[in-house]
Amino acid sequence: MEYYKLIKRTDSWKALTPKKNPDAFSELDESIDEYHMRLKERFSIPFDVLKQWLYCLFYDRNTVTNYGWLNYDKIEFTLIDLSLNELKNIRIINNFKSYVEERTKAEGYCQLTCTEKDKKHWQQFNTWRIPPIILDVNSLNMSHKPEHADIKGELQLVEGHTRLGYLYAISNSKLYLKDYHKVYLMRKRNM
Repeated sequence: MEYYKLIKRTDSWKALTPKKNPDAFSELDESIDEYHMRLKERFSIPFDVLKQWLYCLFYDRNTVTNYGWLNYDKIEFTLIDLSLNELKNIRIINNFKSYVEERTKAEGYCQLTCTEKDKKHWQQFNTWRIPPIILDVNSLNMSHKPEHADIKGELQLVEGHTRLGYLYAISNSKLYLKDYHKVYLMRKRNM
């Protein structure tokens, strides 16, 4: 937790803090539903974004380092479609490149180590069940980016490393995939 205190974080990031013990589960922890209800007064963040990213990974070193400096009062999340080619050009932070590459080696659906619910969704709908989060880097004022943040390129994967790796694996296995896949595009709102 000492590392967390040294990283540049905005007031809006601090307001996103889940009311729960990051080191142990407690019956006093704020549920994901309570978290969503509390935040929706101030922030326009979809439930699926909170659930897959901020609620469970708020204290994660990579999350704080790379995204804690952003002003979430000016960030929006839009559900959009990206093509397979666009998704193949998504930047992955250095700390997770090998993780995605390892998932890319899966051959066919039988080697996907996701839940049965997710595997069946891949087979039935030829895409992921929950859209990952992609940062539109071009929308940010990069002159304010701290040195410690690993943000580059045009589009960067924020959360969904396993799903992206499996998308690549299914594509490499020559199995059918949809032409377009839903993602939550995270970007600075135009004021």
